[in-house]
Amino acid sequence: MSEEPTGGPFEIVSAEHDSATVLTVRGELDLDTIPELSATAFPAADSAAGGLVVDLTDVSFLSSSAITVLVRVCDRLPEASRMALVAVSGVVVRPVQLSGIDRVMATFTTVPDAVAHVRSSASDAEVGR
Repeated sequence: MSEEPTGGPFEIVSAEHDSATVLTVRGELDLDTIPELSATAFPAADSAAGGLVVDLTDVSFLSSSAITVLVRVCDRLPEASRMALVAVSGVVVRPVQLSGIDRVMATFTTVPDAVAHVRSSASDAEVGR
């Protein structure tokens, strides 16, 4: 029997998409991968003036500890920035809904929809200046 997680290796990649920061996460988000998620997501949130999208499309497991980190990431965003999640799989959508974080950060099925959402907040803030 293999000790390898069924979701494949963990990976997190940061990229800019229409002035928003998009973190694409692959694999399992559990106690073993939380440190790597935190090490990438916290600095990304600190500088995400155009909003932050966390793409969980290829996440095969989402632990309660990972949900806690996502909330803390959201708390670090610059003022007037928004965070959105991209989630399609039941193994991600169910914990997001059960934890209630979908009331704090919107959840979408595509990255472009999530980017448009976070960018609309940044645009609103620029108009108010």
